[in-house]
Formats: sequence, C-alpha cells, structure tokens
Amino acid sequence: ELYTGIYKKNVSYNSLLEYNASKKINAQNFNITQEEYENLFSNQIDKNKKMVAITFDDGPHATNTYKILDILDANNAKATFFMLGSNVLKNNNVVKSVYDRGNEIGIHTWNHKELTKLSSEQIKNEVDSTSDAIFNITGERPTLVRPPYGSVNSTVKSVLSNYTIVLWNIDSLDWKSRDEKKIVPLVMNDIKDGDIILLH
Repeated sequence: ELYTGIYKKNVSYNSLLEYNASKKINAQNFNITQEEYENLFSNQIDKNKKMVAITFDDGPHATNTYKILDILDANNAKATFFMLGSNVLKNNNVVKSVYDRGNEIGIHTWNHKELTKLSSEQIKNEVDSTSDAIFNITGERPTLVRPPYGSVNSTVKSVLSNYTIVLWNIDSLDWKSRDEKKIVPLVMNDIKDGDIILLH
C-alpha cells in the first residue's frame, strides 16, 4: 500500500520513522554514533498494515509537483514533501495545493545548505525561515525536518530539538539517472514494510 503513515488526523507524525538495522543506511553515513542514529527513528508503525513512506525533497516545483500530486491522488496515496524555503517563496499556490490535498509538508532548509557546516544560529535561521514561509501559506507549522544530504551531528540535533528529524533508507538516486528504468528497480527490488523512500 502506498501510504506515508503521516496522514493528518489519522496517524501520528512519527508513525513511519522506524529504524531497521538491516537497511543500507547506517550511522557512519551520517557521522554520528549508532545510538544517536537509532534515536532519530521511532517504533510507532501500525503493524497491521504494510506501509512505506514516500518522500520528495527540494520542491515545490511550479509544474512537476502538480504532476506528482495527480499521481498520488490517482493511487489514493499521500506523501511527505520536504520543501526548500527559497522554492516555497516562489510557489505559494503549489504549497497550498500540497497541503490542501492532504499531504505532509516538512522542512528541507532555505537554501539546501549542509547543516553540519553551519553555526547554531545559521542552522536556526535556515529552518525557522522555512517554517515561517510554510506557516504563512498553510497556517500550520511543520514538525518534520530533513537535513540536506542527511547530514546530522550533535549541534544539528540540539538546534532542531523541537522538530523530528527524518532521514531515509532507500535512495532512488533519481536526480542522478533521471531514468525510470533505473529508478523503479532500485526502489522496488529491496523495498520492505516501514521503508522511507527518498525521491525528488
């Protein structure tokens, strides 16, 4: 079932953030301890349903995001869109449509900067300015953050302590190939219940 598990009103925001030690992504990928990595995830998946989280980074896009929304609607699916504040500013109507059509909106910073290379104040500005931009459109503040490149350290975690950090364990590499014949097998060949899929 294509379903994020982050459906407003039905499932908690953390419902699909389950760590699975058998996945390809591990603590070393993010330069943090194993304990810190596991603490980024929750074990609140509804065991009665098979679910995966479909997530999209770097938008919203003036045309492509609408195409994604139409495909999701046609399949009775929802996704989480981790948005760049700089793109939110240029695409207010797209943001509103993502929200109104029942999808979750998360923060992907303002300018896609690697947070582990920034000061605490710079991290806060990147995230809070994006939160403000989204709130001004939807009236709801995001609770989820996906740091660009998945870069997380103790400083990032401390600054973002009021947010839930969401990483991924299946990387579609769609930005690299832009070829559905490569993207679909890469995602589907190893997919399991509870996976978080990274798309763009």
